Amino acid sequence: MDNSYWESFKEKNKDKWHFDPSAKSEDFTYIGRLKTNFKPLLDLMSDDKNYKEYIIVEKIKEHGVLTDRIKAFKEWGFNEHNTKSLQITDSEFPEIFEPYKKFAGFGDCKVVALKQYPGQFLPWHEDTYVGFRQEFNVPDDVKVTRYSIFLEDWHWGHYFLAGNSTFHQWKQGDFLQMPLKMHHTTCNGGIVPKLTMTITGTVTDEFLEKKKNGKWH
Repeated sequence: MDNSYWESFKEKNKDKWHFDPSAKSEDFTYIGRLKTNFKPLLDLMSDDKNYKEYIIVEKIKEHGVLTDRIKAFKEWGFNEHNTKSLQITDSEFPEIFEPYKKFAGFGDCKVVALKQYPGQFLPWHEDTYVGFRQEFNVPDDVKVTRYSIFLEDWHWGHYFLAGNSTFHQWKQGDFLQMPLKMHHTTCNGGIVPKLTMTITGTVTDEFLEKKKNGKWH
């Protein structure tokens, strides 16, 4: 098996993380719990006709800089059958997504709701925000980050791992943030669909103040 992508990443980022699978480290930050009426969003997400299918190993043409990473996914054994997710974006249903766009205090912002059926993976990867920067024409010197939100209480077999840190038994509305370049994976090895959301945006003073105060509603 060719692990040149992963070995190259480790060499380039050896000063940013320990890359020791036996180390005990906190590799994501639990930010808080959003309290809002999730029902309109969950009702929307209950009907698969509202989604577009996303297969991560078929995204080579969209972002050329990610080609090596996606080729690595295939070499590791991931394929079009086990990397599917269903996605809805805020541009398609703006009224339903508006509360989620506002709560974090980002500048430019994109919200994506995701459904993973049992047996589906988002393989070991980093978030590059390449697509977000292209869509919103965000310069490289503007900081971009992401919140990952869990839309329902944890169910058996639902799994999130960032670096060496595992998160499970979450409650509805719990959300996390990861440092740039932190590899992570999420999958559904359970018996019911896994519903999550990502909110990606440019960092603003409002974002930093809301994160500091920790009041989410």
